[in-house]
Amino acid sequence: MNASITRKSDFTEHLQATNVGGSGKASSYLRALELLEEMLKATPLGFVDCQDLWSVGSPERLMELRRRVLEEQKRGPQSPWMQEGIPVSYLRDGYCSAALTQLIEFLAQTTFSEKVLGILDSTAGDDEVVAKALNISPSIPDGFVDDAGSKDGKERLQSIKVRIGQSTFRDVILTIYRNRCSLTGIDLPEVNRASHIIGWAERVETRMDPRNGICLSATYDAAFDRKLITFDDDYRLVLSKSIKDRVPTETLKHHFLSKQGQRLELPARLHPLKEYLEHHRKGGEF
Repeated sequence: MNASITRKSDFTEHLQATNVGGSGKASSYLRALELLEEMLKATPLGFVDCQDLWSVGSPERLMELRRRVLEEQKRGPQSPWMQEGIPVSYLRDGYCSAALTQLIEFLAQTTFSEKVLGILDSTAGDDEVVAKALNISPSIPDGFVDDAGSKDGKERLQSIKVRIGQSTFRDVILTIYRNRCSLTGIDLPEVNRASHIIGWAERVETRMDPRNGICLSATYDAAFDRKLITFDDDYRLVLSKSIKDRVPTETLKHHFLSKQGQRLELPARLHPLKEYLEHHRKGGEF
């Protein structure tokens, strides 16, 4: 498949996955980028290379385009991009700049994920060596956040880095576990999650450690996150008192009680660290 088509498809999936239900932002952003391409084809303003936005692989180049979009947005009716046949609201009301912001963040995330997965694939040695090599922070293009030195700017920048880091962590865990839930064997990436053993906010040093993750399908990820289930040092499922004390409905029996003691299907390397699992168990009632 053409690289541009692949990137557009991946970005569309990203927008749909992060879109607030019913908000319509995903479709509006995609339309805004289509219209921006039309504006650039009619009047490039130095951005001929961006007429196919999906072929631009540099977040920094898209940042330059974003700055120009904001300038033209301020110019209003004086902008050559305000032309007949293109709804003026997309440029005037900030949809083009907002859509570009989303695309730049997506590209930064994709670039970082590819870098981390490359390190994972190329780093030899024991799990400790690999985990240390992966303990890096995402980089954000300069100027991506307005007023980055202010309190609000720092908070926005941190929020973006968290999203990029968590998304990359998910890519790493799904790669290690071959896109399979380690408890059920479900091999649908759309429903599988990278479950943090020690929460993202609890320890900075464990955030990107693949030994701090388990691939679980959505139901078990939610139960694990709420400490309704955990795993012992032999990687066997342990149920919380809360689940065991409930009236055993057929659903509860099927999804939880019947799986008590079942062992995780572990990856070839980078098994969940037992120290992390012990920390998780201490946080619940087991």
